[in-house]
Amino acid sequence: MKIYSYPLISKLFYRYGNIPVTLFLLVYLAVSVVEIFEHWYFIFFTILNLLLIISLNKYYIKTYKLFPFKITSNDEKIICTEYFLSRKTIEIKIEDIDKITGGIFSGFPTRPVYLYDSSQNLTIGFYSHAGKFN
Repeated sequence: MKIYSYPLISKLFYRYGNIPVTLFLLVYLAVSVVEIFEHWYFIFFTILNLLLIISLNKYYIKTYKLFPFKITSNDEKIICTEYFLSRKTIEIKIEDIDKITGGIFSGFPTRPVYLYDSSQNLTIGFYSHAGKFN
């Protein structure tokens, strides 16, 4: 059995990176809302900040659901544990993996890799560049 996990810095970034950025964007959102009363065109900055906050947090919620921080594998199966705020354990047999997308398969090695198992209707993801994943 091989155990793959992320370094501490990557874990902190992938789990809590959205919090300071969201706080920063909320300050800009508040300033934009106040400035709308002075200059009408600040509505565009308000909408932009709101869209950035929504898209950033939507992405992080997706990673919380799909990305385990510890993956144990052998020749037969992959066991995923240490999801964010969850004690769930997902086990996927190698022969049940239907599709692999993202990452190097999409031409962008910095994007996450997704494994799909249609027999259990599961999807897991991981960043291949952040840990010692092969």
